[in-house]
Amino acid sequence: MTGPQLSRRRILSGAGMAGLGLAAPSLLSACGGGGSGSAGNGTGTVNLWIDITGDANQKYFNDSVVGAFEKAYPKITMKTTYYKGDDLRRVVQTALQARSGPDIVRGPSATQTLTWSKAHVLTDLTPYAKKWGWDSKLADWALKAFTTNGKLYALPMRVDTMMLYYNKTLFEAKGWKQPTNRSELEALAAESHGQGIVPFGSSNVDWTAAGEWLMTVFWNHFSGPDALYQALTGKIQFTDPVFVDAVALLKSYFDKGWVSGGTDKYFSVPSAEIGANFGNGKVATIPQGEWFMSNVGQYFGAKAKAKNDNDWDWMPIPALRDEVKYPLYEMGIGGSFAINAAGKNQDAAANFLNWYYGDRSAALQRMADVPATYNIPITFTDSEIPTKTDPRAARVLTELNKAVSSGNYGYVTWTWWPPKSDTFVYQGLEQVLTNKLTPAAYCKQLADTFTEERKQGTIPQMMPRGASQ
Repeated sequence: MTGPQLSRRRILSGAGMAGLGLAAPSLLSACGGGGSGSAGNGTGTVNLWIDITGDANQKYFNDSVVGAFEKAYPKITMKTTYYKGDDLRRVVQTALQARSGPDIVRGPSATQTLTWSKAHVLTDLTPYAKKWGWDSKLADWALKAFTTNGKLYALPMRVDTMMLYYNKTLFEAKGWKQPTNRSELEALAAESHGQGIVPFGSSNVDWTAAGEWLMTVFWNHFSGPDALYQALTGKIQFTDPVFVDAVALLKSYFDKGWVSGGTDKYFSVPSAEIGANFGNGKVATIPQGEWFMSNVGQYFGAKAKAKNDNDWDWMPIPALRDEVKYPLYEMGIGGSFAINAAGKNQDAAANFLNWYYGDRSAALQRMADVPATYNIPITFTDSEIPTKTDPRAARVLTELNKAVSSGNYGYVTWTWWPPKSDTFVYQGLEQVLTNKLTPAAYCKQLADTFTEERKQGTIPQMMPRGASQ
């Protein structure tokens, strides 16, 4: 099971620009710039459509990203249009099909980006990568995820992992300890549920794909990353009992009312309400990605709108089977930046990408300013993490470092599963939760879909197994 080894220095990564995370237009007005792959300098206007929500988040992006770039490149003007996540996916897809749209394409996933590259709607970034040495600046495995037939088509916007956020004040008041294994986790869930506290907060009301976050957790921490690697590389099928049993276990948690308070509430209670209940101690934990760290604070503290005296923290997801190591962090890419092949200002767009990923001081400053939001996958060591970074956010980076150096990492569905399979992960789970599919039937449909897509070559280069040096 041992694969090529990964350099610890080249794995450091972080989060992206999600909105409220219990959940994720003009035509080109460019002038100047070169054609595809020219790797020139570029001037003029660059259009960017992006899914950043909230006035404060947009202001920071305008000031500290767009404004800082325009100051560094006064001959280039950025024109930014903001969308919600689902809206952005729709308008970008439509624009690319019409050979129009923004200069910089904010892609939703690695597999979708590969599909777009095969449709020839994205620019080959290889000349820019060679010109500016991107392979020495970004994580090697993350670049390979966007490389097909030796050509690079996008850059990884963020690196995702799943964590278990918990109400620290509630845990201290109850004398609860952080669970590390299934028995400890289920004991905690049973006790909290018995006291009228929802053990695990989750909802798909604001983000329909939220179910894949849960399946990412259960397949990694129950089935295990070795089994996932074998399935994703075609050595075993998703019909294997180790995957079916993981789905059945998650279903049992819903049936007990441990997740969201029950299936009905998972489909009906919005994320803001769950967040508020999390802050006031009515929800004990929330299984979420690192992106939630930029929003969770609004539910805690006397200065926040929440008006409480509680605090939060996070812990690794407990091991759900004895054969799975702890701690384990699943790894993946939450989004991408690419350049529109129909764009008329590709060189100027490439300059933005090079600045965004290549200006280390600016990138590290963003990491310190906004916890777990701007931690792009550039190469840096633990000691280089800015001291003013929130310790909880800094710990994400150091823990991911340790996970890769020890080989204790897994795989998120939204990066390593091809598009149709990834969509079925959460749509099919909804059918399981509503008793329209059994866990076995769900895994059979997933296996069939995945097998067909794998033949079409829509799976990115896999992050290999094995510890790094």
